[in-house]
Amino acid sequence: MKEIIPLRRILSVSLLFAIAIQSRAYADEPTTRPVAHVNHAGLVKLGWQLAGEISTFQDHPAPQAIDLLHSLGFHHLQLSPDQTSNDVDALLAKLKSVHMDVVSYGIVDLGGSEADMRKVFDLAKKLRAKDIIANPPDDSLDMLDKLAAEYRINIAIVNMPKPGNHWNPDDELRLLAERSARMGLCADLAAWKQSGLSPVECANKLAGHIMEIRLSDVDDEKDESAVLGTLKLQGFKGICAISSKTGSGDDRVDRFTRSVNTFSDIIGELARMR
Repeated sequence: MKEIIPLRRILSVSLLFAIAIQSRAYADEPTTRPVAHVNHAGLVKLGWQLAGEISTFQDHPAPQAIDLLHSLGFHHLQLSPDQTSNDVDALLAKLKSVHMDVVSYGIVDLGGSEADMRKVFDLAKKLRAKDIIANPPDDSLDMLDKLAAEYRINIAIVNMPKPGNHWNPDDELRLLAERSARMGLCADLAAWKQSGLSPVECANKLAGHIMEIRLSDVDDEKDESAVLGTLKLQGFKGICAISSKTGSGDDRVDRFTRSVNTFSDIIGELARMR
């Protein structure tokens, strides 16, 4: 005589089977990609500009990297010398077509002579960049100050990780003493941390000299929020350049997007604070 299987047991097995099929379907679905949300209103209120470091996507030709940054909501970029084509007019036309511009250019090798430096300034002027980011030798600062005034383009000296050049904020202060307002600093938070320095203490020490800040893989568990809050109190009105140094391909795009979103959340909080 056949065993009669209770209806309740049949339904339970059917339900478990349905759940298993649905779970498999979810597992086979692609992971949801993050969607960028740039807080433009908060940036305007603070008087800051957000720039995407094009070097984040150095495996892309410049036009493709520009399209990618545009799709993520960027209006400005920091142009890398490695992705500056020989046809600057075509590059500028591409930027114009997507309503983007170059706000800073670097990190660039300025060369050792006035003629070499003028070539860099000429290109930066054609790009309509506000800042040239460089790590120049100390004995070149007099000439750079002169050229910065002539071309009306800022020189933002970037700090390198210790024991590299300009890692010590005390030395940077000494170098900028009695320089014109066209000479300032590009503060690289990652380099400060690699040097064993407190980014907040460095930002406080260099108050009034920071023209641009470089943020890599922004995480609200790190120091970015505190440093950006410090800059707001100082009346900073410069450029925030964001990049990602980890991963590759789609993974790097995702990490960069999450970094932008975390930065935008911080901007929202700072813009609401009095």
